[in-house]
Amino acid sequence: MVIRAPFGEHLVDVSVVSWNSWGHLRTSLPALIDQDYDSYRVVVVDNDSSDETVEHVEAEFPDVDVVRFGANGGYGAANNAGFARSQSKYVAVVNPDTKPERGWLRALVRSLEQHPNAALATSKVLLASDPTRVNACGNVVHLSGIAFCRGLEDDQHDYVRAESVAAVSGAAFIARRDALEEIGGFDERFFMYMEDTELSLRARLAGWDIVLAPRSRVVHEYTLNIPAAKFYYLERNRIFMLVNIFRWRTLLAMAPVLALAEFGVWWFALRTGRGLARAKAKSYAAILFEIPAMIRHRRRTQAVRRVPDRVLLDSLQPNLHTGLSENYGLTRIVNLLFRGYNQILRRVVHW
Repeated sequence: MVIRAPFGEHLVDVSVVSWNSWGHLRTSLPALIDQDYDSYRVVVVDNDSSDETVEHVEAEFPDVDVVRFGANGGYGAANNAGFARSQSKYVAVVNPDTKPERGWLRALVRSLEQHPNAALATSKVLLASDPTRVNACGNVVHLSGIAFCRGLEDDQHDYVRAESVAAVSGAAFIARRDALEEIGGFDERFFMYMEDTELSLRARLAGWDIVLAPRSRVVHEYTLNIPAAKFYYLERNRIFMLVNIFRWRTLLAMAPVLALAEFGVWWFALRTGRGLARAKAKSYAAILFEIPAMIRHRRRTQAVRRVPDRVLLDSLQPNLHTGLSENYGLTRIVNLLFRGYNQILRRVVHW
């Protein structure tokens, strides 16, 4: 069971955000409680569930703390509520639809202790459908801000080395509390999707590194599916993130990349159907509505800047994942254009 410590004396708080997640929590919480680590607590932050998640957790897992969030504020806001209650040195985040191995938490903590310049460490996330295959070993971030799972469906034994990655996977990672206090928590405007990538780039902006902890493993119930609602948040939040992170002149220099990405996104939306084109158009309307808030958030983000944009660009990938399109030939051509312009960016962006 969790070894309880007086409030503020444990080393790690583990935050699990739930929304009607009891079906997953009944499996994930026993694995979290059984971690081979001496000083931690598990906190379930509930986003106003209607499936009696809170009542079940309180009755069946009395060692787990529960924070009732009065409304469904999304992934970022709920995790921030958990962070606000934390006084521990480290804060770990894990999805309710994961099952961590027993050494998951110990390996995450060790990773940060071995990499003092890392603000965040991400777990090796494996596919529940085939745990020998990778769901994500961190996330890859494209020049246009599109993020995708690093190593998706690769053999998990291909990722055994602790290494720097562009961004954490929000399914399972750990953060230094002092780094979170410096850069702030999740951007709550995002509601869901891209929060992990934006937080990672904000940490990089402040001069921190992000690492993969390959011995920290969780199995994740993951399906690659992009319904219209998800597509809307991905596209809206991608622009929120880019405006937050980069200087205006960098965004101007990136304009051809962003225009090509917009063309590709529209092509994907129109070819796929399922209301994705309407979702993309809706994202534009939301961005226009949010311009004043975008400017305010950008000012706060830029206040933590410690590194130039040319350094940030080094962590971004010029190639789109070939799995994002069924037309492999077209993706190769587009990636050739992205790689070519990336070389121009490296010569132009010297600030």
